[in-house]
Amino acid sequence: MQASGYSLLEILVIICIGAILVSIGIPHWKTLQLREELVSTTKQLAYFLNEVQIKANTYNETYHFYLFSSPWCLVASKQEDSSSCLEEELKFIKPENSVEISGLTDKKTISFWGRRNMAQTGSLILRNQIGETKVLISFRGRIRFCYETGYLSGLPPC
Repeated sequence: MQASGYSLLEILVIICIGAILVSIGIPHWKTLQLREELVSTTKQLAYFLNEVQIKANTYNETYHFYLFSSPWCLVASKQEDSSSCLEEELKFIKPENSVEISGLTDKKTISFWGRRNMAQTGSLILRNQIGETKVLISFRGRIRFCYETGYLSGLPPC
């Protein structure tokens, strides 16, 4: 009569194969996670800018953006100067991930102007260990995003 079940040798071979597959998969999983954090933060920031632009156009108001660091947040304010991230109602606070912002390029502020539906040109650069993305704002208020370095699915190249 033949015994049913697995031998110790068969179980050890399966455990070794599983350990090899896991050791290969973990670094790729971490890379995939970092890539997704960068893409989702870039899209969330672009959607926030779009929301403020719509609000400025709807209510015919001017909104200025200010960047605060540690942890970074982007504030949209009707005043000419904003002192902190906590006081304003329209703010984009850094998500709990590895993405950092390198600042507003060439200018300290970006503005959206009411019914004219125009904006001060500028860009924001987001980066983490995987790559770098850019959110661009044109004079006509068009908001675009793209990746600078590294391949990121779901984003066009710059």
